[in-house]
Amino acid sequence: MIVASLFRYFVAAGMINAALFAALLFSRKRNDTTSLLLISFMLLVSFQALLNAFDTRDFFLTFPHLSRISWLQLSLFGPLIYLFTQKVTDGGLRLTLKDALHLLPFLGYLTVLAPWFLQSAQEKRKALMDFDGLSRLDFGWLNQCSLFLITAYLLLSLTRIRQYRKATEDTLSDTSKHRLSWLLQFIYVILGILVISGLGFYGRKWQIPLITHFYHYNYLLVVAMVYWLAGRYLLQPELFTIDHTKEAITPKYRKSGLQMAEKQTLYERLLEHMSVRRPFLEPDLTIFMLAEQLQVSRHHLSQVINEQSGSSFHDFINRFRIEAVKQRLAEPEAGNFSILGIAMDCGFNSKATFNTTFKKLTGMTPSAYQKSCKKRSNPVGTVDAGLSPA
Repeated sequence: MIVASLFRYFVAAGMINAALFAALLFSRKRNDTTSLLLISFMLLVSFQALLNAFDTRDFFLTFPHLSRISWLQLSLFGPLIYLFTQKVTDGGLRLTLKDALHLLPFLGYLTVLAPWFLQSAQEKRKALMDFDGLSRLDFGWLNQCSLFLITAYLLLSLTRIRQYRKATEDTLSDTSKHRLSWLLQFIYVILGILVISGLGFYGRKWQIPLITHFYHYNYLLVVAMVYWLAGRYLLQPELFTIDHTKEAITPKYRKSGLQMAEKQTLYERLLEHMSVRRPFLEPDLTIFMLAEQLQVSRHHLSQVINEQSGSSFHDFINRFRIEAVKQRLAEPEAGNFSILGIAMDCGFNSKATFNTTFKKLTGMTPSAYQKSCKKRSNPVGTVDAGLSPA
């Protein structure tokens, strides 16, 4: 009894924090579709957890109209996760009438549960007197459908992300890649919670020892997920902010009609722009931003980079960044700065990406390259200026 009470209080505290987190998101000046979908999901999860934490005869006799609400809410979990994933990968575009099709499961559940919801409080209390018998209905066909429905939507979300990655491998900024990585983690966390929920569901249904306790206590993981989301928001708020104009699914260019002379001219303009304006120093530079600076279409710019340089957009940009780093490392005062600091100044925002790219393009590590620069500037047999005898 004490454990159950502590569990309820812990879930209640966690869900209050979830509501505060949702309010924090909502209070932002700019809330796009993705933010609103995430807020809706967090509030729904919060209420679902509370209903399961206080799943007792006395609670539902006091609030009879809350019974079976949790059944209905399950029909919204999958669609919300999928729509959130969809909007993150299409740049936060608004919901459309086509998106409303994902409400069909909810309408189906509502139709099935309508006879119960339309009963009076007195009629529900009378049925709830046999709470144990009524609770066995929790493990009926409708809630089993919910497990499969959520699983299907999670798999659809993962498929959506794979398609997005494949279609935009040359256009994503580092921030966008981090956002995509976070989204994958988010879906896998939910998938893990769903697996444990499924074990608890069937453990309770078939009275399997130990596993049966998973049914309610998996909501401890839900609370943990809430704190994880809140932590990521506080530490990396850019993951929850999407620029609508830059990130959308775009297929590889097809025949664009660009003539060879036009390609060469555009490529020369690009090289001059890279040399004079040095846009590669911007860590979040995307091909959309570069195309806007050159006042050309992203489609044509991508084609020219691919065909004229023989590399992807990010490889092209990173080559300029590496050259900038090499120039800095060759300077006498380079020893006053960390190699990572120099890399960040030259447009990199990931140590791993910098090290991998540097080794790929130069055949040596950044520190080895810096040592080779010192040897060239101070060949054997010469004396360093700072150590020259008076």
